[in-house]
Amino acid sequence: MKVMGTILAISVLVAAPSFAQERGVQDPSGYVSGFGGAVWSAGNSSSSVLFEGGLRIAPHLMAFGNVGRFTNLQGDLEPTLDAATASLATQGVGVTSGGTLPAWYGVGGLRAEIPAGTHVFPYALGGIGAARLNPSPQFMFATGTLPDGETPATGTDVTQTLIGLGSFTDPPPSSAFMMMLGGGVQIPVEQHWTADIGYRYSRIAADTTLSATPLNTNVMTFGFGYRF
Repeated sequence: MKVMGTILAISVLVAAPSFAQERGVQDPSGYVSGFGGAVWSAGNSSSSVLFEGGLRIAPHLMAFGNVGRFTNLQGDLEPTLDAATASLATQGVGVTSGGTLPAWYGVGGLRAEIPAGTHVFPYALGGIGAARLNPSPQFMFATGTLPDGETPATGTDVTQTLIGLGSFTDPPPSSAFMMMLGGGVQIPVEQHWTADIGYRYSRIAADTTLSATPLNTNVMTFGFGYRF
């Protein structure tokens, strides 16, 4: 009996760390993840990056925060470009328009993890924050004569010339309220390390200097995370 008791005690002591470690992975104290992905908005597509971390505040419930960047939300810049192109046309200046609208953002909220076994860790999340929009419009000369009488070669970038002549007002950087919803699944690839595949929907409030309506984004995310 003493031998059996000793063996049982040793078995429990050996198994306890493994059990605690497995439980920690199932419902961890926190996580950190990094993502890359593709973002679609207003008919345009570009890339995005995202870094996120969270801490457990209740069983299977995390408070999270993230910082990310959309490379180009050009759809929100289109109304400004179209209005400027039409205005310049009335002045006898033909241009082609383009440019970029990168956006940094930060969001905080709650993330619920759905117990589903040891092979996948599904989750859903929602949060609010703000996005910093930094528009960079561009106009290339096509036809006509500029207000100062110059006629540049076709394809010349005349953005700064038009701003200097007062023919176009460069929209300033601005901040806007942002809401994010999403979900995904973490798949264990090594002890504590997981692959992460997910989807994020974001709604950025309208910036009247750019667009009259909010901007909706859809993002597919792919990355790796560490659960602790």
